[in-house]
Amino acid sequence: SVVLELRGVLLERQATLDDAVFQLRALRQVARLLSSVHSSEETERLILDFMAEVFFTRWACLYRPSGKEFIPAVFRSRDDADPPRPIPHSDFENALPPGSLVTTSDNVAIASLLPAGTELVVPLDAGAERLAVLVLGPGLNERPYGRAEHELAGTLAFAAAIALKNAELVERLHSAATTDELTGLYNRRALEERLEAELSRAVRHELNTSVVLIDIDRFKPINDTLGHAAGDRLLILLADTLQQQCRTLDTVGRLGGDEFLVVLPMTSADEAMVFVRRVQKQVKMIGEEHPEFGNQTISLGIGECPRHGANVSTILAAADRALYHAKRSGRNTVAIAEETS
Repeated sequence: SVVLELRGVLLERQATLDDAVFQLRALRQVARLLSSVHSSEETERLILDFMAEVFFTRWACLYRPSGKEFIPAVFRSRDDADPPRPIPHSDFENALPPGSLVTTSDNVAIASLLPAGTELVVPLDAGAERLAVLVLGPGLNERPYGRAEHELAGTLAFAAAIALKNAELVERLHSAATTDELTGLYNRRALEERLEAELSRAVRHELNTSVVLIDIDRFKPINDTLGHAAGDRLLILLADTLQQQCRTLDTVGRLGGDEFLVVLPMTSADEAMVFVRRVQKQVKMIGEEHPEFGNQTISLGIGECPRHGANVSTILAAADRALYHAKRSGRNTVAIAEETS
């Protein structure tokens, strides 16, 4: 009996040691996740896949806040089940406020909001901000989650929340560095980087790439008479128009002030005129739908690579000369750059 009792103690300690080793390995994997930079979408998927494997779940879902709901951003099921429905934001946070610990679906208020079969609810909070909620279904071994799983889930949730927050901050910084704050288009720096890449590809593969430089006619009087808020609205309306008329492979951005640039890969200057006509037609509609701007028009200058230049400075200079010619010709017109000598 003593031997059997001793064996039982040793087996119990071995099991405890195995659990500790497993938890350390899980923490090491999370540390690797935190040490690398991923997009928010990649981080969401990595968190879900990792947690689902650690806890051997039949299914798992990561919810992210979006407006008035928590939406199922990533879902994984071994039974090919359909993703669950969104959860009302306010109802869920009332049932499980930010800062709450890992819990089960024993709480009736929580269970009524979550998918059937939910066994573990893991909030991913950063202070008072709820970044996500991880919901785990039953384990593949059909054993209920015990205290050890709850504690491990809480530790991993803290690390996962940090990873999500880091991903969001990196994306925000990248967006601030490349995006025009007013219009949401590329800013000058990002535009020139994209243009340089497109010109390099055009030269390397002997393709045509055109740039269209766009300037709003008589923009200063709008700011002077209607105010800068009205001028900003016009800039946003033109930015939206340009985006709508661009193809997926095109690049559009704001160079500054009331100047915009559109990069049209695999497009000659003559072919770019098709895009220009569409834009001019839509700009005319801006004046009809927003009579405060009057009969609003734009002037445009087109440069083609390699015909008018093969690098950023030369092609932009060519398009700028063409734009100046369009302005001198009475505005509301378009001009193609002259041949370089």
